[in-house]
Amino acid sequence: MPQYRAVEGELGAVDTPTAITTFGAETAVGPIKVPDGARKISEIWAALGAHVDTAGDNCAVMLRLTGKGMRDGDQDFPLFGAGGGVTNTGTAILPAQVYPVDIDVKPNETINVELVATGDTVLIGTAGIGLRFD
Repeated sequence: MPQYRAVEGELGAVDTPTAITTFGAETAVGPIKVPDGARKISEIWAALGAHVDTAGDNCAVMLRLTGKGMRDGDQDFPLFGAGGGVTNTGTAILPAQVYPVDIDVKPNETINVELVATGDTVLIGTAGIGLRFD
């Protein structure tokens, strides 16, 4: 039976990995502990609220999973891209995405979830990342 674990948090400065370790008012959720009996991550769920407040703002958001719970070592994924219009400002609407994956894990070990924003502008954003364990 699948089990799900999720964390959320604010993105940091451009090109700086930021640990995503909270869950709402719970401030010490992460890193994520791999459930007992889990063999793999089969899905990554990702939601990002990006704020592009200047014409020409742009970014990509990358996900990094690290830690003893990753059987084959660190894994990196591109998740989203967002950009501002020529003259308008505001918030980019990025629907939540589910990414099918097949990542071997070690039960009862931990996985660190980090996000990094790329681009030429500091991204103001918040993200939620969920992992489905099978």
